Amino acid sequence: MWSIKKRSDAGDAPEFCGFLDDDAERLRRALRAQDWRSAREILGTDNPERRSYYFSVAAATVGVERWITEDTAPALLVRGAGLLTSAWTLRRDGLGSTLGETGARLWSRLVRQAEQCVEESLRRDPGQADAWTWSIALSRALNLPGPERLRRFQRLIEIEADHWFGHEQMLLALSPRWGGSSEAMFEFARTRAAACPGTHLPALIVLAHREHNLHQEFLAAPDDPDRGLSLTYWEPEAVMDEVWDAAQASFWHDDYSTSALTPIVWNLFAYAFTWGDFHKPAWSLFESIGEDWITRQPWGSVEFFLRSRNYAKENL
Repeated sequence: MWSIKKRSDAGDAPEFCGFLDDDAERLRRALRAQDWRSAREILGTDNPERRSYYFSVAAATVGVERWITEDTAPALLVRGAGLLTSAWTLRRDGLGSTLGETGARLWSRLVRQAEQCVEESLRRDPGQADAWTWSIALSRALNLPGPERLRRFQRLIEIEADHWFGHEQMLLALSPRWGGSSEAMFEFARTRAAACPGTHLPALIVLAHREHNLHQEFLAAPDDPDRGLSLTYWEPEAVMDEVWDAAQASFWHDDYSTSALTPIVWNLFAYAFTWGDFHKPAWSLFESIGEDWITRQPWGSVEFFLRSRNYAKENL
């Protein structure tokens, strides 16, 4: 399950893990070499969770949308996902991002091209859970009405009820940054977490709290000296009780199976436990994460990861 490639020098500063398994790394190499045949074979895995992860890796491969010309549902999906990923770089802060005239034209062109590719991929194979995931992502890029966003999500869970990346996209589609509300976002996270115990999905609770915290930072007055992401957000009992219950329903649940995506869950809960002052469970997760499974999110930087890990250890 886990990548066999480990850090060779324990004295080196840690880095974010580039990939969660070896095939993902091979996929990235194949796409950079414009070897679609090899990439297509990896993307065709029978494991739904790994397949969903591989499509996310493909989408994040710089320039992938420029050379894939094969006229098949998977190729169209990778091209559309790559186009949309390029568009996201223009609007990292959501619909509130300010774009100049040139940026707005580029955003519109990339999103519309992505929409054409994903829609055609779905027309050819409407049973692709990963295509519905990117259709949900497009729904927020296009600022579609809430019912349409939910319709796309419903199609996804009819195919794969516990699709992590699709749920993540739907949570973002309901978030204040993308035209939704904190209330709708939390209701979604809580409903889906309750519906799928023993899976990764209760970690949506942590994602919802983090998005809400980011939104509060965005709403702060620009000249507010205290403006910034408040780590004290996690300290109230009500917040941490919910995080604790989510952990019990996720990776601590008797039915939970460790998988390629488990490091995503570990890192999310390690972040919440650390800054909610639940230091013992945080440290247990840091030990599982070690030096090999540090994900970029939610930390943002290795420096902040190390600061968080040190804080948890010092307060055991």
